[in-house]
Amino acid sequence: MVKQESLANLTLRQFLKYVTTGGISFGAEYTMFYMLFRILKLWYIWSNSIAMTFGFTISFFLNRFWSFKSQGNAYRQFIMYGVLFLVNLFISNMLMLLFSGTFGIKPLISKLVTVGILVCWNFVIYKKVIFK
Repeated sequence: MVKQESLANLTLRQFLKYVTTGGISFGAEYTMFYMLFRILKLWYIWSNSIAMTFGFTISFFLNRFWSFKSQGNAYRQFIMYGVLFLVNLFISNMLMLLFSGTFGIKPLISKLVTVGILVCWNFVIYKKVIFK
């Protein structure tokens, strides 16, 4: 029973750190998206791709060293994280095309909805696969 409680506490602490890391990464990513899309007038898919790459870099290092305090092989983790990033990038761009291109939702709003969808399943993948 004690072991389960401590495991639950550890998971909760990791989740809270993950959420904090996600907030920092999202803030940087969304700011970059806004600047590229609104100020530089790049197409929203290019803006999203560049911004996600920026957020990915921040997120990887914060999650590895702070959220999950991983001691595992950094190269292996970076490759797995990169594969997940590419999957997320593809899904994100497809959702952005669907929401903005098909349904006419403004890209700045589509970006928020898309991030919300992707964030839900990434914690489990990070915890159970990448930074285990």
